[in-house]
Amino acid sequence: MTSPAHNWRPSLIADDPRPVAVIYRSPVFNAAETFVAAQAANLVRYQPLVVGLYDKGHVPDALDGRVLLASRRQELALKLLGAAGGLAARVAEFQPRLIHAHFGPDGTLALPLARRLDVPLIVSLRGYDVTRSPFRLLRSGRLSWTRHALWRGRLMDEGALFLAVSDALREQAIAAGYPAERTVTHYNGVDLDRFKPAGGDDGATILHAGRLVEKKGTAVLIRAFAELLSKHPAASLVILGDGPLRGSLERLAGELGLSGAVRFAGFQPPDEVAEWMRRAAIVAAPSLRADDGDGEGLPNVVVEAAASGRPVVATDHGGIGEAVADGETGFLVPERAAAPLAERLGELLESVDLRRRLGSAARALAEEKFDLRRQMTRLEALYDDVTSTSAIATR
Repeated sequence: MTSPAHNWRPSLIADDPRPVAVIYRSPVFNAAETFVAAQAANLVRYQPLVVGLYDKGHVPDALDGRVLLASRRQELALKLLGAAGGLAARVAEFQPRLIHAHFGPDGTLALPLARRLDVPLIVSLRGYDVTRSPFRLLRSGRLSWTRHALWRGRLMDEGALFLAVSDALREQAIAAGYPAERTVTHYNGVDLDRFKPAGGDDGATILHAGRLVEKKGTAVLIRAFAELLSKHPAASLVILGDGPLRGSLERLAGELGLSGAVRFAGFQPPDEVAEWMRRAAIVAAPSLRADDGDGEGLPNVVVEAAASGRPVVATDHGGIGEAVADGETGFLVPERAAAPLAERLGELLESVDLRRRLGSAARALAEEKFDLRRQMTRLEALYDDVTSTSAIATR
């Protein structure tokens, strides 16, 4: 369930004795960004104050009353002039210890706010904000991306800490100019109670979840599924998510004669995604580097699948190899290659024992590396580090 972001209750924060961590995200929140809300909602020693510019209608109940939205005047001042005075005055009332912004462009936008409040700024880097070149960002025509391309040098200089969602993305970020000593890997984590094994699978469903954009490789998956179906006529492909490519992907499925075997289920909340994970036989994540440079850090669906005890067939792209051990917890195939993808999916459909073995190992890997509670403990330790006197003094 979600609550309207404007249901603002400042007394809820004022009466909470925990130190305040400002969680900055301009849209509060995009539908597919459940990982941002999950981090904010699962803070333990710090309390979240979510600050944003506009309500997208996806605030979980755990954050109800904790969302402060900028006024229209404050939004324009921040976006057009980099002036955060009015918004900073409202936030300062709660004496925040730090700001944690999500995605590079929002880090750039939050920088003037951090300056006015005189608090350290932490920025989570998640994929496109690193993999797209400044030239591509400038050509996008999007104000936030253009600003980030022009000002990210300031962000690199002044940001207290940068959290890359995978080792692979950290390496790319450092190559792009982010300071190695202030850029660390921090996995999102997954709720192991929500995403957990539930006995056998249905033996037929291939699940694919994510925003329907080029980098998710959905078109390659549909073509691979067409190859697979001749040998496995009972198989089905379920696609969770929405996005700008949905129409073209539905047309592709129709052109390949797959309309009866491919289901586009649209955006689903986390509990529904978890339910689909429990019934599916395999999860497919054929991510790729898009033509405009867009790429993955580490797609959350891969980690959720591992926690659910489901083998993943994915591409060797971004940080996916950090969550899928080839031949041990799933399979990795080359980007944009439909035939190897179809072959590995078929191999798993043919053997329930193989699915069980890989799925069990995947769950063990999730427990070891991606437990949300452990990741939140580590995140709050990083908060402690940047808010210590010595950390601030050396910025």
